[in-house]
This record gives sequence, structure tokens and C-alpha cells, in this order.
Amino acid sequence: MNEETKELEELRALVRKQKEEIARLERMLEVSRELNSRLNLHELLTDIQVIATALTVTEASSIMLVDKKTGELYFEAATGEASDELTRIAVPIDNSIAGEVLKTGKPLIVADVRKDPRHYNLVDSITKFSTKSILAVPLIVKDKTIGVVEVVNKLEEGGFTEEDVEVLTTMAAQAAVAIENARLFEQSDLISEVVHELRTPVTSIVGYAQMLKLPDIPEDSKQQFADIIRREAVRLGNMVNDFLEWARLESGRVHLSKEPIDMRALAEETILVVRPQADMRDITMSLQAPDEIPTVVGDAKRLKQVLLNLMSNAVKYNRDGGWVDVKIAVSPEMLNVSVSDTGYGIAPEDLPHIFQRFYRVASTEEQVKGTGLGLCIAKQIVEMHGGTMDVESQLGVGTTFSFTLPIT
Repeated sequence: MNEETKELEELRALVRKQKEEIARLERMLEVSRELNSRLNLHELLTDIQVIATALTVTEASSIMLVDKKTGELYFEAATGEASDELTRIAVPIDNSIAGEVLKTGKPLIVADVRKDPRHYNLVDSITKFSTKSILAVPLIVKDKTIGVVEVVNKLEEGGFTEEDVEVLTTMAAQAAVAIENARLFEQSDLISEVVHELRTPVTSIVGYAQMLKLPDIPEDSKQQFADIIRREAVRLGNMVNDFLEWARLESGRVHLSKEPIDMRALAEETILVVRPQADMRDITMSLQAPDEIPTVVGDAKRLKQVLLNLMSNAVKYNRDGGWVDVKIAVSPEMLNVSVSDTGYGIAPEDLPHIFQRFYRVASTEEQVKGTGLGLCIAKQIVEMHGGTMDVESQLGVGTTFSFTLPIT
């Protein structure tokens, strides 16, 4: 090859490289526009996964985010058939690939996970997926690492390259900003929901206060208006308390006490509080529990709040002359508490949403007014104690809410 031909080939190679670089930059601009157009967090995470696997030519991807309340790292999204099973599984920060990236804030290539003790095998066990190689990069916003993006199993020969690292790191920087924007949008949307919920009692209070000013109002009407104002004011206060409690739980500012708790005594105490409401409607309340119950460690005030919510609801949504049955059972590692009623039950389409914030069953909205936060708060408190909460219901028969607490 003569000198002129060599220079021509070098020039062509340079042009090809520049064209590839321009195409890559155009693709990254397109990615940026695509990510920043999403304000729904779930849809955004799905887009990030699709883009990550396409840019790096890999088999699968996953996104882990730091829980602001606990500081733990959780799977928030993953590709594949078993993605739902992965969601919200905690990843150890120590001795894991993702944890290493989270702590160092630097990308990491693992060419063969079988030779790396930091590989978290539980994920493969759950998904039945065979992980061979991983590229993990941090999600960083304003010098703060909020999570990790992993792409798995390079489909091209030669394994992951520095170009893959550069491309995924650039994408992750844009994705991190988009994730924070989506979270902020959800918070502003939450504020709108709160304002909407508060508007109804405030409107009632203002309206009836104006009516009290009208001339020639009969005394019995004045008393009726005053009763409505008082009732709506109490309701407004309860709503504000619920909103503040939920906000504290969400922000992670609630620190649980750790004290030995006799759940039988706590249940008996709560029944005494709720019984007057039950007696007014001839509803019978009963407690079934072993004489000796293992001690659980937790926050007695918060757990009483859970019991009070479940028992109060069991009375509110019950039939006159019905039953509320509270049961405590012991399994080898858990204490199981359930509250059953003989009410009208919850429709199957409502059950999956029953623990969502502000969710109220349509058929009961006018019957019993509230914030729709009570069950959401109760579930969060139980989970903060290391337990779980579930619900079973049958229309026309009744509903059972149950929760578990680990035995010390």
C-alpha cells in the first residue's frame, strides 16, 4: 500500500468514526428528549430499561433505587417475565455489585459473575435467569447517588467495552435527572390531591357559617348548622393529622420505639376504646388469643394505631347487630393478628387498591367520610416493624384484615 492510499484509508476511517460519533450524539439527544418527556415514574423506569439494553446490546437490564426512608437499595424495575417478583427486593449494599457501585459512585464491569463473590445469586434464583456478565453504572444527581442501572449479558462477542461504559454512564446521568423530576411531579400531584381532599370540609364550614349570619334563622336550624360546623371542623382536624402522619412516614422521619409488647393486652386495650361505637349499633366484639403470647419488640403507640384503625373500620363498615372478631395466633417466627367483620365486604376490583393512598371504596364514600389514608398508614407501620399486611373479603359476607409481626 503506497503512502497516498494509506492516507486515504486513514481519512476514510476518521470520517467513519466521526459519523459514528455524530450518530451516537444524536441518539443520546433523542434519549434525553425521550426520558425528560416522561413524568410517570413507572413508565420512565420502563423506558430507561429498554434504552439501556438497546444502547449496550444486552439481554436484560434492571434499575435499583435507594429508599429515602431506610437508605436501603431496592429493585424498582427489571426486564423479563419474573420482573414483578423482583420489584422491591432489597439488595445488600455490602458485598454486592450494585452496592459497590452505589458506594463508590463509579461504573463496574464484571466479565464473569461466577468468579465474583459480590454477585447476588438470589436474583437469578427468583427469576430463573442465568446472569453471565454485568455492567453497572450509578444514577447520580447533584453529586448524590440515588441508585444503580445494570445491563446483563452482552450479546456481542468480546464482552463489555469502554464505549459501553461511556454510553451507559451518559444515559444514566440523564435518567437520574428524569427520575428526580418524575418524583417531584408525583409530590406536586400529591399536594393537589391533599388540597382537593381538604376542600370539602372547608367549603362546608364556610357555607354553614355564612348561613348562621342570615336573619330570622330558627333556633333549631342554628343548632343544626353549628353541629355541622363542629363535625366538619373535627373531620378537618383528623384529615390534617392523617396527612401529617403519612408525610412523616413517607419521609422516613418516624423513628420507632423498641420496647417489649404484650399484643394480647394491647388488643384488649384497643377493644375497650372501640367498644362504645360498637355498642351503639349492637355490634359484638370478641378477642381470641392464647393465654401466653410471645413478646414482640416495637412501638406500642404505633401498633395500637394499627389496631385502632382496623377495629374502627370493622365497626364503621359493619351491619347493625354484626360481629367483630379479633384473633391472635402464633407461628414459629411470627405473631399473626387478624380483625374480621360481618359487613358488606369489598368488591374484588377494589381489593388490589385498598392500601393505596386516598383510595376509598366507591360504595362507602358517602356512608363514611375519611382521608383514605388510614389503611395506607397502618400498612406502612406494620412494614416498618418487619411484618406484612393483607386483606381478604367476600361481598355480602365480610372482610378480614390481617398482619404479621416477627417474634423476638
